[in-house]
Amino acid sequence: LTTLLTTEWTIAFIVEILSTSLFVLLCTILYNSCWINTHVVKRVLDNLQYICSDLKDENEIAIIKRYGYIAKCVAVAYTSLTMCAFFMATLLPFLPRIFGIFSLVNESKPHRNIYMRTEYFVDQEKYFYFILLHLYATQYIGGGILLGEAIVMVGYGTYSCGLFNIASYRIEQAMRISNDEITNRKNKKEIDRKISHAVNVHRTALEFITFFLHSFEGTYFVLIAIIVISLSLNLFG
Repeated sequence: LTTLLTTEWTIAFIVEILSTSLFVLLCTILYNSCWINTHVVKRVLDNLQYICSDLKDENEIAIIKRYGYIAKCVAVAYTSLTMCAFFMATLLPFLPRIFGIFSLVNESKPHRNIYMRTEYFVDQEKYFYFILLHLYATQYIGGGILLGEAIVMVGYGTYSCGLFNIASYRIEQAMRISNDEITNRKNKKEIDRKISHAVNVHRTALEFITFFLHSFEGTYFVLIAIIVISLSLNLFG
C-alpha cells in the first residue's frame, strides 16, 4: 500500500493495488480468525475424536475410515495444487530471462521484473533478490494459511458426512430387525435402542456442524465479500 503514497492515482492503478492487497488482507483475517477461535477448533476436534473412538460396530468404523480416506485424498490434492501454484509463482519473475536465453533477437531488455506493484525505499535493481524474497515469503505464508484452513474445513465437513452416513446405517439396521420374522418385545427393544443411537449420532453431527459454522459465520461473511471484490477487481483490471 506504500505505492499509494508515492504514485499518482489512476483508476487502473488503484484496481491493481487493491487486487493484490486484498489477498494479503484475506490471509490476515483468516489467520487471526483461526487464532482467536483456537478453542473452537480444538473443541470440535476433541468431539470428533470422542465420537470416532466410541464406535464399536465394524461397519461403522469402516464408514468413518472411508470418509477419513476421502479427506486425506482431498488434502493431498489441495497440497499438490498449492505446490504447483508456488512453483509457477517462483518462476514468473525469471521467465523473461529464460525466454531471452532462447530468443534469437538480440535486444537489451531488463530481465529483472517484479510482477507485483510494490514500493521499496531502496534501489530495487540492486536489492532485487531481497525484494523478491520478501514477496515470496508473503505468498508462501499466505498460501500456507489458505491451504491449512481449506484442509481443516474439508476434513470437518467430510467427517460430518461420515457421521450422517453412520446414522443412516443404524436406522437401516433397525428397520432390518423389524422386518425379520415376527417382531416380539425383545426385537422392539433392540429396534428402539438402534434408532436411539442413530438419532444421537445425527444430533451430534448437526451440533458439530452448527457449532463450527456459528463460530466462523461472521469471519466467512467478511471473507466472501473480500473474495468477490478481489475477483471483480482482477476481472476489471
